[in-house]
Amino acid sequence: MNQGPSPSNGLPPRISLKAWAAYLGLCLVLALAITWDLTTSREKEMAAAQQRTHATSILVSEWLYAAFETSGALLRSMAGEIRPESLASEDNDPEAHARTNQWLDRHLQLLPHAHAIALFDREGVMTHTSRAARGVGHDISDQAHFQALRDDPSLERQVSQAFFSSEANGFLVAHAQALRDANGRFAGLLGVRLDLGFFDHWLERTELTRGSSLTILDHEGRLLARRPRDTVPDFDAQLGQPVEAGALRPLLHQATDTVHFSIVSPVDGVHRSYTAQLVRDLPFLVVVGEAKQTLMAAWWQKLWTLGIAWLTVAGLGLLVLRGYLSTVRYDTQLHHSHRSLKQANQALSEEIAARKRTETDLRRSEEKYRFLVENSYDILYLFSPDGHIEFVSPSWKTLMGHDPQSVVGRHFSEFVHPEDLPICHQAFSHVMRHGHHAQDIEYRVRHQDGSWRWHNSSALPSRDETGQIVGFQGIARDITARKQAEDEIKTLAFFDPLTQLPNRRLLAQHLQEAVQHCHQGHHHGALLFIDLDNFKILNDTLGHDQGDLLLMQAARRISGCVHESDTVARLGGDEFVVMLRRLSHHPHEATQQAEIVADKILATLNHPYLLDGQEHHSTASVGITLFHRELMSADELMKRADLAMYQAKAAGRNTQRLFDPGMQASVTARAALEADLRRALAEGQFVLHYQALVDDDGTLTGAEALLRWQHPQRGLVPPGEFIALAEDTGLILPIGQWVLEAACAQLAEWARDPRLKHLKLAANVSARQFRHPEFVPGVLRALNTTGADPRRLKLEITESLLVEDVEDVISKMRQLRARGISFALDDFGTGYSSLSYLKQLPLDDVKIDQSFVRDVLTDPNDAAIARTIVALAGTLGLRVIAEGVETREHWEWLSRHGCHTHQGYYFGRPGPVVAMLESLPKRPAPMRRAHPSGPG
Repeated sequence: MNQGPSPSNGLPPRISLKAWAAYLGLCLVLALAITWDLTTSREKEMAAAQQRTHATSILVSEWLYAAFETSGALLRSMAGEIRPESLASEDNDPEAHARTNQWLDRHLQLLPHAHAIALFDREGVMTHTSRAARGVGHDISDQAHFQALRDDPSLERQVSQAFFSSEANGFLVAHAQALRDANGRFAGLLGVRLDLGFFDHWLERTELTRGSSLTILDHEGRLLARRPRDTVPDFDAQLGQPVEAGALRPLLHQATDTVHFSIVSPVDGVHRSYTAQLVRDLPFLVVVGEAKQTLMAAWWQKLWTLGIAWLTVAGLGLLVLRGYLSTVRYDTQLHHSHRSLKQANQALSEEIAARKRTETDLRRSEEKYRFLVENSYDILYLFSPDGHIEFVSPSWKTLMGHDPQSVVGRHFSEFVHPEDLPICHQAFSHVMRHGHHAQDIEYRVRHQDGSWRWHNSSALPSRDETGQIVGFQGIARDITARKQAEDEIKTLAFFDPLTQLPNRRLLAQHLQEAVQHCHQGHHHGALLFIDLDNFKILNDTLGHDQGDLLLMQAARRISGCVHESDTVARLGGDEFVVMLRRLSHHPHEATQQAEIVADKILATLNHPYLLDGQEHHSTASVGITLFHRELMSADELMKRADLAMYQAKAAGRNTQRLFDPGMQASVTARAALEADLRRALAEGQFVLHYQALVDDDGTLTGAEALLRWQHPQRGLVPPGEFIALAEDTGLILPIGQWVLEAACAQLAEWARDPRLKHLKLAANVSARQFRHPEFVPGVLRALNTTGADPRRLKLEITESLLVEDVEDVISKMRQLRARGISFALDDFGTGYSSLSYLKQLPLDDVKIDQSFVRDVLTDPNDAAIARTIVALAGTLGLRVIAEGVETREHWEWLSRHGCHTHQGYYFGRPGPVVAMLESLPKRPAPMRRAHPSGPG
């Protein structure tokens, strides 16, 4: 039986097996722990990179959105000043054409990065440009943005994707505004043309880390701008060209707003982690990438550090194990043979040599660790259990400005912002109590220059040889740039860039919270909608820069009228909103409180403004609405305050009005009537009724065409209920044109009947219709289309037409008079009367208003007015027509005093043409001829 050691190694097998098992187990556990930590660190590095690229992509996309909002506002303002119908007349007027080009040049200066501003007609041909000598006649009818604005009446503006322009010899992007004529039809477009340098400007505002990239593409994947440029060979040749963008397909198809991916860049061949972000409402996307080599540098440093540490521990363990085994082997062999002793001496010599090699390896690993610590960009730190600094890496000097040795021994709270101390104490206490890894925390640290820097830190417990926790250690990273980007994104998203007031989005959040608080607390709140009066005139006369100065001063004045707990916001343009919180429980007192604030705002806005050393005066109109226990949406409250503001405008401006339900009902009814009017025009619900004109013998000499609306539910609607609304909305233009065309068609039909071809037909023309540039062409078009005799058409105008631009009125009347059309002045004596203008007008008739005719038999004043009108008309060589003749006595009195054409219920009420003609045999018998018998 074998009672000695194993001849192979001189040790009992059981001892050798247990020792090696313990050693390998320790190495395995340590390797698993390091692997888990490295995996977790890698995920955090990738998540942090994704967060940084996402923040930068949102920031740049918001910059682009804001830039196009600015150019959109300018386009909208310019479009309001353009009359498309007048531009066509400039073809034969070089001076007018040059003035329009100069006007475009002045506006181009407001967009310093724009290539040009141009006007295009409805066929897509450039007619005017801010660079007058270049590009006129250029055709864009094949471009998608032109076709979209032409084919979609609801589309107001469009931003194009990049396209090659032969006129500019390069790629451009267009921001275009549709132009509509008075009837809402497409009449061309106004476009700002931007070269790709516009996008490059926004990339210059960002600071990129080494190896990072920032790219702007359009929805076709074309390269518009990139930073850096020097890493891309022949970069200028690649601008405007599509790039390989397989990972961007979800964005290009607009299936999502954001996508994260990691690829080797097809532009410069660098492997990066990317975030791509769609720019809202625009055909562009922003792609931000961080080089894998750069963002993983710290991770690789950690990998080397932990790997060397693992090798060191494994080597030391192996040394200890082999020392232990050699000792056992020595004792065992000492008891058996001299040869075993010699072998033990030899083994000991080998172990000494191995120990020296291990010590050399350990020293080298320490040198590598020291190199990593001294050259790491992040701060490595070691704190005592009570929070005093025992060690910080040299990067503290780079990031914080202090000498690392000068802070050793000081408490970390000396450098942390007071507001952030609780979260730091909580995290470090958790490490000390539980010995667990602390969650990442973010806090501010004071720099040597007094500024505050943001850090992200993660801590681990520090233990001695016995396993007791003797402090904590960790890594801190500077995240100030990321925090600044987040703050700037928040500012862009929730604050107005000009006045720094909350914008519409933030106001809606505050308003919804205030409504909830009022509902729960049973008190009132108020919303004040403020609109500066005549602000557009200031912008047009002094320029947008002066308008901006006034807006900033107005914002400060309004903010000074309310408490800090209230909210002042700017919606855009010259519109501000004030939200008042915690007003009285009683409605009457709450109303008084809101009105006091409104009066205070009106008073302070009435004070003169100093704009570049010049005084300017401005007023405002304020609409007020209260909210209490009733839960309402922010949109509904804004709508109510807006309605009240328009009531203040209608009351003469520089005043306030409180919302009441009657306003809403009036607006709703008006909107419904306007919708019905538009439907009536589209569905042909309008009809003409006719009222006869007769002479002294009762003979039919003509008729007046009177507009009626055959409503499908309400029946026949008289013009008094809808003409005013048609005037306000501009619908009077297409309605008036329809009346002219229907009247001319009736004249053409009468011309084919020998009994009726001598009749004249009068049609009323509104002042707005007459002043429209297309009025004269519209009348001639109606005559030409129907073939009516212009000598049988009479146009009736009112004295209100003579209030302004009488020369233009006379010019248009003479143009039509030359074609044979006659004119009558309706309701004479009730409005603006000027004999100097009256004698210049090419009139044929004047009509005595029925308000004078009605009482000529009983009121001496009306009788005198009627005789005066007849005498005046006779002096000017005009025929007189009397309206409102209701009895035979009226008829005879008027005829006796020189009025020989009559119209009124005595001869028939207005009705369809068939009814008027059927009454021809029933005309009253001719009156007996008599000489005037005195003043009557």
